Amino acid sequence: MSRYRLTSIGVVVVLIVLLIALFTGNVVQGERPKIKSKSKIGIVDMDRLLDNHPLTKQIKEIDKSIANYNLTLKNEVENLNNLQKDTKEYLGDFNSQLNKRLELVKDNSMKEIANRREKLNNDLKEYYQQLKDNMNKDLMSKKEELQSELKDEIQAISQKYEEKISNYKESLNDKYNNKIINLKLKLKFNNLSEEERDKYKNELKKLSVEKEEKLSTKESYYNQKIQDLIKKKEAEFNNSMKEYQSSLQQKAEDSYAKKEEEARRELNKYLTSVEEGLKEDLSSKEEELRRDMEENLTTTENRLISKVKTKISSLKDEIEKLENTRKELINNRLESIDNIIKDIAETRKIDLVITDYIQNVDGIDLTENVLEDIG
Repeated sequence: MSRYRLTSIGVVVVLIVLLIALFTGNVVQGERPKIKSKSKIGIVDMDRLLDNHPLTKQIKEIDKSIANYNLTLKNEVENLNNLQKDTKEYLGDFNSQLNKRLELVKDNSMKEIANRREKLNNDLKEYYQQLKDNMNKDLMSKKEELQSELKDEIQAISQKYEEKISNYKESLNDKYNNKIINLKLKLKFNNLSEEERDKYKNELKKLSVEKEEKLSTKESYYNQKIQDLIKKKEAEFNNSMKEYQSSLQQKAEDSYAKKEEEARRELNKYLTSVEEGLKEDLSSKEEELRRDMEENLTTTENRLISKVKTKISSLKDEIEKLENTRKELINNRLESIDNIIKDIAETRKIDLVITDYIQNVDGIDLTENVLEDIG
């Protein structure tokens, strides 16, 4: 019932007081203490405090994100189930076709088939390596290009700031140098009294310090601007590289998929041509050919299933991160409210703060005070 307690002793005391009041008839429905300022019990509307806390908006946004991720996860799980089901059915159809093909294949053609398959696999490996090398080359070229642009831009702006600092330094010299020189000349006079000499020294020191401080402030200002610019440009550089790498990766995957499909069609075409010219039974080779071809097909299908499983795992990880963040924000929000209530209660010497309504119990409403501190 109560979400926050100053001390466990305070809770016990209040509960005892409430029970005595109920049994003795001192507190009845509709009756409340006449002077709230003397009450040692505080009351807050926790729902209002939670709704008005700055972290509540973040928590609601995270709730929306979790809901969206869960919806996407549900869809991906359905996709996985459908893919596994389709793969099983397709393998069954494939086995049926394979049995028909095996009836027409000769023993002496198995080597030719294996060689052709190996050649196609080797071609795919070489093509994959070529795509990878080209992608790395393009990435390096893009990186050098962006780095060169970034360097030139920062150098140009740095030079611009240096010119501004130089101009500002000249303006400071125009403003202070005459005064400083005059004071230095005055200090060279031998007929100065100690009082006058100290006065001129102090004025000279003050002007020199003031001049250096202004110059230092201006230099710090432009140095910070350069640092901020570098940080911003580095972030833009990293984003550009990520986007470029992603586009290259997608392009490479599409090219490889196309090449793989071409190799598969070529192999199927070759098998068909071999089947048409063969009539001898290959029962002794049936198991080997079945295993090899099913393995190739299963590998291809498993790659698709693995991709979906990876996405599902990534979604689950993201949901877990969001839920952990949500839990942390909720704890931080409650801790923030608890600390504010505690400080206000201690200041006003209140023994107990109740966050939910209790019939026949009255106290000081601290809700607005807490809202002010929260805001």
